[in-house]
Amino acid sequence: MSDDLDLPLVVPLTRPVGRRGFLTAAGLGAGALAATAVLRPSLLAAPAGAATSSSGNVLVYVFLRGAADGLSFLAPLGDPTLAAARPGVAIPDAAALPVDPHFGLHPAMTRIAALHASGRAAFVPAAGSPNPDRSHFFAQAMMERGSATDPSLTTGWLGRYLQATARSGEDLLRGLGVADGVPLSLRGSTAVAAPRLQSLSLDPAGGGVTAAQVQSALTAMYPAASNDALRSGATAALGVVRELAPIAASSAPPAAWTGGFGPAVWPVAKLIADGFPVEIATIDLGGWDEHDAMGSPTDPYANQTRLVAGLDSVLGMFFDQIGAAAARTTVIVTTEFGRRIALNGSGGTDHGRGMVMMALGAGVSPGVHGAWPGLVDTDAGDVRVVNDSRSVCAEVLSRRLRPVDLTTVFPGFDARPATWLGVTTA
Repeated sequence: MSDDLDLPLVVPLTRPVGRRGFLTAAGLGAGALAATAVLRPSLLAAPAGAATSSSGNVLVYVFLRGAADGLSFLAPLGDPTLAAARPGVAIPDAAALPVDPHFGLHPAMTRIAALHASGRAAFVPAAGSPNPDRSHFFAQAMMERGSATDPSLTTGWLGRYLQATARSGEDLLRGLGVADGVPLSLRGSTAVAAPRLQSLSLDPAGGGVTAAQVQSALTAMYPAASNDALRSGATAALGVVRELAPIAASSAPPAAWTGGFGPAVWPVAKLIADGFPVEIATIDLGGWDEHDAMGSPTDPYANQTRLVAGLDSVLGMFFDQIGAAAARTTVIVTTEFGRRIALNGSGGTDHGRGMVMMALGAGVSPGVHGAWPGLVDTDAGDVRVVNDSRSVCAEVLSRRLRPVDLTTVFPGFDARPATWLGVTTA
């Protein structure tokens, strides 16, 4: 199997597992591991001495798949161009939740507005990648690689950060992706990926066999495996399962988390709240490709309003759930690109350029940051990208997490402090 593949496999643990493959199974009996954790056997030995200290802080990277409309998040106030381009869909000034004299939030963003009022929300309009490609797949991949020019990169910006700052004996839960496979942003590291916490548990599949007995049998079996990748991968997988045993099997989301975006955010909130050593977590939230019938921002049943309200609610619940850990947790919310300024003939918006990024939580400098080109000087009818999304990510990494050479994380990009936008406190 190629080193660069992260394709889901369902395999009994009595078979060899290829490098960088899954060690997964689904109800295959006592001889199988019911963990959909993606483990990278070739990378399990973290370099000794690569970092000397840890900040104890957490970064959660939320990716809105499908190109979320930035003008439905943060709208310029008193702008006649927006009102004319989006009749019935533009956020009315009177309904906007004010951020400053020039910008307001969607009226459904009440929790995010409250974070801003408490000094814990920053916004960057006209953000994105210098690469102008409007393909969802390509734009997402380039954003996650942390590059605007090199589609051949096989690692992601967060993966390079994790690997560059790893210490000997690093906990595998330091990097976590809530997904069916390792997100591209985490590739190149020892990160674990799973769609739900219950996936990281053993399923004895009846027969009077307990999960503890399965754990004991597998722990005894794999040190003798002749294949190095199988031996190290199985050992790592069993270590994760053992670490999460107290909560994994009974960690289904509470009722308030079962709808909308809740199930995707819950695993990260649960692990942080319970004190597990997560430093980097990624969460994918899909459904933002709104080509049709976006609807009025003051109509609670409108398509776009329901999406925005769902995001706002789950982010609010996230900070509620993690409690005291909110003092050390920063959330970056991003998307692959924004949407066109004007409505299309279906009452929606097509693929555009500039989007809105948000930084929420600890260490954030509240307000709107970066340049704003307006809605007249456009990129062929799109909000121009004038704020590189990598500047936001580089600033948060540098000021909130472990010391790292940013040229390693963002190759070919000038990530010096002079390029930062001031979204975090010094």
